[in-house]
Amino acid sequence: MSTESNLATELSYFGLDETDSKMYLGLLRIGSLTVGKISTKLEIDRGKAYRSLNKLRDMGLITTTFSNPTICEAVTPSDALTSVIQRKEDEVTTMQKLSRKIITELKELKRPEEISEVSSISIVQGRSNIYSRIGKMIQESSKTIYIMTTAEDVLRMYHTAIPEKIKLCKKNGGTVKVLTYAESDNIIPLIDRLGAHETRIGKLPSKSRVIVEEKGQLIMSGSIKETMDLNEDTDSILYTNSAEMINNMHSLCQHLWKKAKPLKVLNA
Repeated sequence: MSTESNLATELSYFGLDETDSKMYLGLLRIGSLTVGKISTKLEIDRGKAYRSLNKLRDMGLITTTFSNPTICEAVTPSDALTSVIQRKEDEVTTMQKLSRKIITELKELKRPEEISEVSSISIVQGRSNIYSRIGKMIQESSKTIYIMTTAEDVLRMYHTAIPEKIKLCKKNGGTVKVLTYAESDNIIPLIDRLGAHETRIGKLPSKSRVIVEEKGQLIMSGSIKETMDLNEDTDSILYTNSAEMINNMHSLCQHLWKKAKPLKVLNA
């Protein structure tokens, strides 16, 4: 069962910060309270408590009365999270409807002439941004992509849109190969849930992340924190289309792939 600390981390995916999670979990645990009492019981500054309650009410996670003093009550978890998800889905629908119009208008803007065959390197910060960039690479590819990373990173990817992106890559004729290392046999069956064409288990050079598309793009990072927090801001990657770097990393992945053992064999 998740501790309140773990629940707070999980609720951050739904847009709740530390104070918001503490307020919502407190109302669920204690029951209906006035703003003053919940502020005192949870040891939260009253100003922060008011701001958090207004946010939670707007998100549909709590209800408040018109009485004086105002009484706050937590909405049941199923209804609360469904409300948040529905709002996010509405936002995505709106963005999808506007995207074609905006793209057309942006293309009409005058911009400098693009210089071809010039390597570029950029840094992407924040785990959610990283997984979004990885998903985009996979979705648009029709080539072979190696994902060489830790087992914990693979498990985190499962909780993002990456499994769906892998399905799209397969429809495009692409191939996704996952190379990872698991210190515990218990998590080996979980690794396969990502849905790659093939997964192999073998020793990795380090606890880092390499995603390389054959003659295409490269994403790589240094040592990765093992926390399961999808919003980890300190995680960062290097993204490049440098042919030399891509060829080197692709060759390394091919070499390690040949030495690794297929996941299906380990599960047999």
